[in-house]
Amino acid sequence: MSYDFFVFPAERAEGLEEALAVYERTAERGTLSADSAVARFVADLNTAVPVQSEGGFLSVRVDGTDEGSYVCTSWDDPMGNLRRVAGIARPHELAVLDVQLGALYDPRRSLDVGLQTEAGPQLPYVTRAILSQVLRDIQDGRYHWLNLARDGEHYAQTFHDDDGSWAVEHREGGPDQHFAARTADATLVDDLLWSWARDDGRWRAMLDFSPIEL
Repeated sequence: MSYDFFVFPAERAEGLEEALAVYERTAERGTLSADSAVARFVADLNTAVPVQSEGGFLSVRVDGTDEGSYVCTSWDDPMGNLRRVAGIARPHELAVLDVQLGALYDPRRSLDVGLQTEAGPQLPYVTRAILSQVLRDIQDGRYHWLNLARDGEHYAQTFHDDDGSWAVEHREGGPDQHFAARTADATLVDDLLWSWARDDGRWRAMLDFSPIEL
């Protein structure tokens, strides 16, 4: 049994519903042109993660058609697998559909900011749509926290507490540059984190951050 992703040209679907329809009607076998985006992805993934290699996660060698590729991975670390697959798919403008969870990761208009949750998606990029969806999932109790990172010491994160409030933190280089604030406004959290990801500076005035000791 494998944890499956469907990788396909992002322009084939606008949103999850269309992506699921594309997945249902795309054949597993067919033409794979050497110069297609899917062919380049397949070659890159099979080279980067050979089947049965140390640290590999592919259940079988990846193949596909010009319309898409079915990627069968192990269950050892599904969200880590997502991060690798999405990172290799992104330069080819290919979207990734998590078949098990019914979640879509479209790299168009993405930023070079990593995204991580406690038990949900891990991605090497973020878009506004992905950020907003993950925050909705947190509100629904699917996860409890979200971290956006440029590197290990420059990040922003939020925790959703049982009382419905949000703790928002950011770090700017080390433990002595770690700041926090709190709000009950989920829309503000979304806007603030997206502003931080874009590095446009607006987020600094959205909450009254105070330094905290770690």
